[in-house]
Amino acid sequence: MQVFNHQFLLTRIKDISILGIFEKASIDLLVQPLAVRQELLKLSGIGSLEEMMHIQKAELMFSRPSLKGFLWLGLFVLQSYSSGILPMTAEVGDEVKLPCKFKIPSHTSLKSYIVYWQKHIEGRKDLVAIAYKDGKEMSDSKDPYYINRTRMNEQNFTLFISSVKVSDKGTYKCIIILESDKISETYVSLSVIAAFSKPKIYAEQFNACGPTQLTLRCFSYGGYPEPTMSGLINNETVEWSYTSIPDNQTELFNITGILTLNFTEDSVVHCSVMSNFNVSTNQRITRKCPSAVPSSQLFVIPICLVAVVGPIMLLLYHIVHKRSRSSCRTSHNQPVLKVEMTSQPHSNGTSGTASF
Repeated sequence: MQVFNHQFLLTRIKDISILGIFEKASIDLLVQPLAVRQELLKLSGIGSLEEMMHIQKAELMFSRPSLKGFLWLGLFVLQSYSSGILPMTAEVGDEVKLPCKFKIPSHTSLKSYIVYWQKHIEGRKDLVAIAYKDGKEMSDSKDPYYINRTRMNEQNFTLFISSVKVSDKGTYKCIIILESDKISETYVSLSVIAAFSKPKIYAEQFNACGPTQLTLRCFSYGGYPEPTMSGLINNETVEWSYTSIPDNQTELFNITGILTLNFTEDSVVHCSVMSNFNVSTNQRITRKCPSAVPSSQLFVIPICLVAVVGPIMLLLYHIVHKRSRSSCRTSHNQPVLKVEMTSQPHSNGTSGTASF
């Protein structure tokens, strides 16, 4: 019998069996002698020589660079799930559902279990997002951070988190306890994203008649994770000098870019903000200096003013003068009241007359 060293290959075949036939095909079996191949296949449990021929075909198919890249991307996803951590993504402000892998057997009910949904905090005690005992929610156990924001489906233990925030990102655990024994534990990795606002471009102290040095700013806000910025001027690549700063409360990023250029012609400026969501805008900046007013037109404006204001002033004067004359005529024609009083003869024989 031919002697060969197959321990390394055999160990790899057994250790990575989770990756399936494509990983087995990537192992260099084809360079081994036929007897070695048959022995390795028998010991590793791959199967017959016919199955190995399928492996050979698979290896040839996946030897192309693009297919290899696709294969390893798929293997990465498989490893993520095989590690027991379920990836989830939510957008800021939305409601997210985190699944729990445990299923209640038909002969039991929620009352039989203690359920904890916790968020793992490195170096600190885990935060309790929600907890159930005896079929009822334990409100006192919930961390204040999750009050009025979490609920649980009592049939499949799915956790709902409403009004998602950036700070909700992290690893969550669904823990199922039966009679003081932990019987199930599910890990979910939550990523949080947020779309940036449409960028706005504006020029600082732009004077179309002045110097050709122009400073532009591009601004966008309210996104996550941290973005980058790129730009074009008349379809030629330019580099924005940008800074991104997170908000102290929401942790959402604001980004501002500055670009200085020699402005000699009309230009179309493009600004793009790139994160999980890509947003961009274009703005056309024109160089058009207003022409001076000809001297022949300098007399037009005063003449127009006189033509408009003059009749108005004459009309006002006529109205005021007419009212003044009417007032004077009324005062001259008003009768004077004259009252005569004749008194009866007094005892002393005198009489008097009073006029008013």
